[in-house]
Amino acid sequence: MILHFDRDETLTFEVLPPLYLPFYNKWSANAYTTYEPFDLDPFNHRAVSTSGSPVVLAGEKFFGFLNERGGRFTYDGSYTLSIFCPAGQALYVDEHCNPYDAWRAYSETVLADETLNKPVPAQPFWSGLEFCTWVDQKNKAVRAGSRDMWSQLNEQYVYDYMKRVEKLGLPKGKLTIDDGWDIRYAPDGRMCYGNWQINREKFPHMEQLVKDMTEEGFIPGLWFAPFTFTPNCELAKKYPHLIGDTFSENAEGEAVRQLMFIHPDPVLEAYYTDIFTTYIGMGFRKFKLDMSYGTKREMKELLAMMYRVIKSINPAVEVEAHIPDIFVSRYCDTVRINDVSLEHPWRAVTTEHYRVCRNSSPDRILNLDHLGTNTPDPDENGFMAHSKMLLKLDGGYPCVSLLPDIFSQKSADTYVGLVREWVDKHSK
Repeated sequence: MILHFDRDETLTFEVLPPLYLPFYNKWSANAYTTYEPFDLDPFNHRAVSTSGSPVVLAGEKFFGFLNERGGRFTYDGSYTLSIFCPAGQALYVDEHCNPYDAWRAYSETVLADETLNKPVPAQPFWSGLEFCTWVDQKNKAVRAGSRDMWSQLNEQYVYDYMKRVEKLGLPKGKLTIDDGWDIRYAPDGRMCYGNWQINREKFPHMEQLVKDMTEEGFIPGLWFAPFTFTPNCELAKKYPHLIGDTFSENAEGEAVRQLMFIHPDPVLEAYYTDIFTTYIGMGFRKFKLDMSYGTKREMKELLAMMYRVIKSINPAVEVEAHIPDIFVSRYCDTVRINDVSLEHPWRAVTTEHYRVCRNSSPDRILNLDHLGTNTPDPDENGFMAHSKMLLKLDGGYPCVSLLPDIFSQKSADTYVGLVREWVDKHSK
């Protein structure tokens, strides 16, 4: 049933633990299920890792907020779930159900709302195979005895990557140049996020590179982290009121780089327009928008602004984000299920990331990210097992990152065969 509220109201329900919270997660962890008490606002909770829709599943019961007016879930750690519903909110409740069936019905109800933003029609290439440099450049750094995975990325590296794809016999697809292409250090040596200017020492001929990628049969993509910046970037200096929360209390080098989230503000429209006009004009047709791990309401506002800007320039450009929440995924074309590391219980994490993404954004294409995991120097058996798991999942496309030519010929051949099989199956 659907309950509507014309005034603030708190409802209580008897539930049987554990409770499953798709909107709650921790990095590289399977933290969606809990027996512990909590008091959480799913609309203002940090979108850490893979954060899904504002719903709760408990035994044979399902509860979900139907709009973005806000609300709160509070659990006493025993048998009582309290749900605060502000005026104007509506709540989907089913106390005798298969909760995953109810979740699907809930999503259909949300998507039927005519006031909800409707994403633009999908382009065929959005659901096609993708290559991404990230894990491969990390692997190159580790094998060189370095922890600086950003310095490994340069123009020649991308050309070499394309040659390796060709030599392996892998099908062509999108190719996203990941983190490390932009100017990352200010003249004083401090980290600098937010200017998004090409590092011409590493990419002196970016315009020609994009043309060559296209001629080689790839669709050029580019990584950005436009939800964050450092106070020493041009945008932060011009508009200091945009400086938000610290990216992470324990992020690597936090005290030095001071990476901060950006507060949404109308002045950002021109900022995002300048950025994306430049790179769309250069020939990029896919943007990987990363690191939107701040408060979900703010991240959604920023993503919505970027999505409007990009689509006003070229509606065929693919916009990828990693917040599967049904209200947030209105503002992207593809949802990344977010990578896992082999150092963690990756099978469970991979399964739950996929489950949350598939059920939270059922009408979006999923990026099955990354084949073989995000571990920079993975065990060969683990790499192959994770790749096989992702390639069996429905509703999305595989993202090839670490190329298998670093492993045995047998594994490389098996991997290539599996990817080609996937492409053949999905190109019919």
